[in-house]
Amino acid sequence: MRISRLILSGAAIGTIIGTGRADLNSTHVFNPAWPPHARFHNATGWGTVTGSQLLALWLLWRPGQQARDHDTAVTTAALLSAAAWVPFFPALAISGAGVEDEPGHLPRVAGVPVNLVPAALIPASCALAYLLHRHGR
Repeated sequence: MRISRLILSGAAIGTIIGTGRADLNSTHVFNPAWPPHARFHNATGWGTVTGSQLLALWLLWRPGQQARDHDTAVTTAALLSAAAWVPFFPALAISGAGVEDEPGHLPRVAGVPVNLVPAALIPASCALAYLLHRHGR
């Protein structure tokens, strides 16, 4: 079993669990202060992310793959997991957007709001897994 598949599986499972914990609670989807349409979009966004990560897992672990198909599957799985997080950074450029409602509200890791940590680490781990895969690991 290749370590690259394990890393990418961890990225996909972590994305499903992490985004579910962050979005399916009283501060987001179930926040009565949010307009109904905003809650709807947050719920559908989580569903889209979850679906893409389930697809990534299926691509990584489906039986009977040929070598060429497996390369495509690993590449696609890496891109799907990274694509769930990379948009956090361009979103910061939107006027009035923020990673937290109240500055300083979220816990910090090295001075950075905690939700930006997986947004940086998961795409980085996907890139590492892709490189490991290309080197047969």
